Amino acid sequence: MKLFLAVLVLVTGAVACTQPQSYKAERDQVMKFHDIVMEDHGVLVNNQMRLDSMLKGMTALKTRFPSTDTLKEKEVMKATLDRLNKAEELMNDWMHKFEPDVTGKSNEEAISYFKAERAKIGKIDSLYKVEIKSSSAYLSQFKK
Repeated sequence: MKLFLAVLVLVTGAVACTQPQSYKAERDQVMKFHDIVMEDHGVLVNNQMRLDSMLKGMTALKTRFPSTDTLKEKEVMKATLDRLNKAEELMNDWMHKFEPDVTGKSNEEAISYFKAERAKIGKIDSLYKVEIKSSSAYLSQFKK
């Protein structure tokens, strides 16, 4: 009986390994990664709002930090905000173009599509991380 069960487990495992991969697993992976990136989106938006507030309150910044060259800082803030906005636009563009419904595609075509989408969102995630790190480091110099 034990030998039968062992053989059954081995045969089941072998059959499972030869079954074609389902596109659903790839789609789920993309969606999970999207959710992770969206957690960083909150940080990105928070940094955008902080920079925007600082740009509108340059007088207050000068009062808090008298030695600050506000003209220089204003340019740095605008450039930092622009990079954050571009990263956000890439994510928004990806979300608008992403199509989880693969009706009419073969399983292989769907798998290929979702792998390509996973690579795209991976690049966006990398950009998010770089811009969040950079903007957070910049903003940290203005904390008390």
